[in-house]
Amino acid sequence: MRGLLMRFSGLVTLIALGLAVVPVSGSDDVAPAPLTTSTSVTHVNFRSSKSFDAAAAAIEQQLGKFDADAFASLMASSMSPADIESKIHAMEGSSGLMLFAVRDHGQLLSLKGKKASARQYEVGNPLIAAQMTQVDLRAGEYAPLRMYVYVGTDNMTHIDYDLPSSVFGRFKSPAVAKVAAGLNHKLETLVTNALKD
Repeated sequence: MRGLLMRFSGLVTLIALGLAVVPVSGSDDVAPAPLTTSTSVTHVNFRSSKSFDAAAAAIEQQLGKFDADAFASLMASSMSPADIESKIHAMEGSSGLMLFAVRDHGQLLSLKGKKASARQYEVGNPLIAAQMTQVDLRAGEYAPLRMYVYVGTDNMTHIDYDLPSSVFGRFKSPAVAKVAAGLNHKLETLVTNALKD
């Protein structure tokens, strides 16, 4: 009897240990694995003997300024969509684009004791972005666009960006592709005008 009791006690202990290591449902959920895809992006590089300051100024002259506070007020207003769009259009520059942000990487490099002329621009237009995101919401990941102006190791001024049609091409949407092709033209015109003598 005593042996049977000891075996029973041992069995209860094993069951208890087994239960202790069985996770409670949902408590040890594993994070979902990300889905990754590969796409091809076409990179555009313009080179010019025009000075960095002159090229950067010529780009900025063609860009309107996106006013985040004014935009927020417009979106919260009771104005009609047509009136709101008209006010947003008024923020556009001659290029049809707006400047959202400027990051001076040359200035940042001074923290490392280096001198460089390099500036990143975020450019775009909320109304153009909406033309794409109404078709595929994921297009918002790439709006606004980025453009990089810098002096290269060849002492030339470079203006780089990824071709919008190749960036937005991953969505495989004819409607998004059409808008992106328009952005190709806008960026090329912006840079070409900036590099004119």
